[in-house]
Amino acid sequence: MEFTIAAQNLVLVGGTGTGKTHLSIAIGTSGIQHHKKKVCFFSAIDLTNNLEQEKSAGEQGRVALRLLRVDLVIIDSWVICHSRKPEARYCFTCSPGCMNAPA
Repeated sequence: MEFTIAAQNLVLVGGTGTGKTHLSIAIGTSGIQHHKKKVCFFSAIDLTNNLEQEKSAGEQGRVALRLLRVDLVIIDSWVICHSRKPEARYCFTCSPGCMNAPA
């Protein structure tokens, strides 16, 4: 969990069925149970939908504020953010300065 103290990213890469989701859930559970971390888990699709819904409701920033209050944010199935859909770009607005959108 030292990467959370240094605010570093951890990226799990691998093919379908290799255990990335399982491992990310285990890391999140360990953070909660053994390290007293506040953890938030999203699928990239759910995060994108939440950001789109808050934009439609004129409430931009609510998800970002929620994410700023946790120690560890886990985003599963990040591949959606490589999409050309405009909604996918909202993934990169959730925490300004934290991520860079792909070119």
